[in-house]
Amino acid sequence: MSSTAALAKVIHTFSELLGIDIAFFNNEGVLIASTEEYLRKKGNRVYLPFFKKLYEHPVTFVHKPGHMNMCHGCHFSHNCPSTAEIVQNIVDDGRHYGYLSFVSFTKDGLLERQKEVSYWMTKLAEIISHIYQGSYSVKENADRKYELTDYILGNGEKLKSLKEIIKSIKNSSSSIVITGETGTGKSLLAKIIHEQSMFRKGDFVEINCASIPESLFESELFGYEEGAFTGARKKGKPGYFELADRGTLFLDEIADLPLHLQPKLLKVLQDSRIQRIGGTFSKKVDVRIIAATNQSLRELMELKQFRPDLYYRLNVIPLSLPQLRERKEDIDGLVPIFIEKLQQRTGKFIQTCSEGFLQRLKQYHWPGNIRELENVIEYSMNMEKSTQLTESSLPPYLLNEAVAAIETVSKKQSILQVSEKEIIIQKLNQYGYDMGGKKQAAAELGVSLRTLYRKMEKLGISITSFVNED
Repeated sequence: MSSTAALAKVIHTFSELLGIDIAFFNNEGVLIASTEEYLRKKGNRVYLPFFKKLYEHPVTFVHKPGHMNMCHGCHFSHNCPSTAEIVQNIVDDGRHYGYLSFVSFTKDGLLERQKEVSYWMTKLAEIISHIYQGSYSVKENADRKYELTDYILGNGEKLKSLKEIIKSIKNSSSSIVITGETGTGKSLLAKIIHEQSMFRKGDFVEINCASIPESLFESELFGYEEGAFTGARKKGKPGYFELADRGTLFLDEIADLPLHLQPKLLKVLQDSRIQRIGGTFSKKVDVRIIAATNQSLRELMELKQFRPDLYYRLNVIPLSLPQLRERKEDIDGLVPIFIEKLQQRTGKFIQTCSEGFLQRLKQYHWPGNIRELENVIEYSMNMEKSTQLTESSLPPYLLNEAVAAIETVSKKQSILQVSEKEIIIQKLNQYGYDMGGKKQAAAELGVSLRTLYRKMEKLGISITSFVNED
């Protein structure tokens, strides 16, 4: 018997004993098993914000389904087929695994006994105990979330090796640097690595190095003691390293870490100890570091803007996320995943998308990568009046640019074939030799920054001097 079938058996047994309908959802609001009556009257969709509002309460009695504040936005609002519900959050070892719902579609039974809290608490405990002890595990189901999230990154050839690496490092504590353009999913990948690692019982603490004022950076990273400076909190404040102890610290936009703080970060990585500002004692921390950037740290080293010793300490396991425009074969698989994910937010039950819709997506160049794709799907779902996404629901800018992008790229590729070296040098002279200039030059030439580097190396153009050697 499969695990889901075992769960269904437990639910049907208790349903008959209690005279009520029962449904079990995972923490993403996906219906895993229920009674036939529940499925017939309420379907397999749930208004997830409703459940999330109940998250802070172990057990919640919903005495007026469809007419309570928590029901606003649900498609059953003011017209709910149930007369009463009891929702139990399933939490174990600090992690949330799903929701168990007792439902009545009549005016007797559950509704009449609604005030007997101890009775229903006992029954809820019994069924949860059976779920844990049976061949089905709510933890097993919760882990599907990360399989799904992993798939959202893509399932094409370019990511197969990346996924193999992620599997092989699940028991490692080595530092990681994730590179990729904005919107490719660096933060998402970092969370997946954390959840599949031995640090998953600790917190995933994220800090964006580009968003913190330089004057506050040290206190944010390492914390401070009371009286360390004017305005310091009483009793001090822990820094991100302390908050991430026994977990993962994700340093996004690591290239923007102030140069004077880089030696201090390096020392923490070497000694596994931190000292708060104004403190006299150091504290040992066990933190897994994952850093991410959309810039070239090697180039920043050459420009003396990033310390080589810190680079090599961080870049033990380098991971690179490809741009969406380089793996458009993933779009076919990504679109239905996003449709499923956005059902609750948009209130639309889209079943599929037309071939023309997919073709338009594949013609576009996706400067915003997967993040932009998700936004486009959400826009289209809001605009669509049928159950199928069609070209007419796409954002106007994408409709106008999809075909034009192909013509522009083709034209630019032809130009590059005539005299690549002269044109590359011309663009670099035009936009500048710093990173911003190279990005503009790459965009003007219709290639990625990495491709520009490869062409410069192939054509004998110095990466640092950009001097025409002819």
